[in-house]
Amino acid sequence: MTRITRRAAFAVTGAGATALALAACSPTNGHAPGDSGGDVTPTKAASGKASVAASQVPVGGSVIVQTGSQSNPAIAIAQPKSGQFVAHTAVCTHQGCIVAAAGSELQCPCHGSKFDAFTGKATHGPATRPLDEVTITVNGSSLEFDA
Repeated sequence: MTRITRRAAFAVTGAGATALALAACSPTNGHAPGDSGGDVTPTKAASGKASVAASQVPVGGSVIVQTGSQSNPAIAIAQPKSGQFVAHTAVCTHQGCIVAAAGSELQCPCHGSKFDAFTGKATHGPATRPLDEVTITVNGSSLEFDA
């Protein structure tokens, strides 16, 4: 029978916990941008503006748009009521992870923070600060924003 000492058991579990924590704290949570559900890829114009089709944002829900920008790599666009659009940065105010769209809620996969997709308000910690608002413009059937 092989005996495992307490020290050996802690060393093994400690290494696994450290690897898990490092993966969870990465800004993309181990996923490449655009690879989580609900992501939308924008069309970029030479002017520096980007756009997505308004039809890609569900009424009463939200989507995450991967911008590719260093300063704001992703934004959350929501449609609280038909034809009414709002946008916020999709970078969690706790540790900088990219949040995921979950209907009227935005959820951080790293530490469990939750935000109201329509207001950006933090509704569940550890994040306490709201998401920053992002200006979008409705242009016909497109939603335009700086990218």
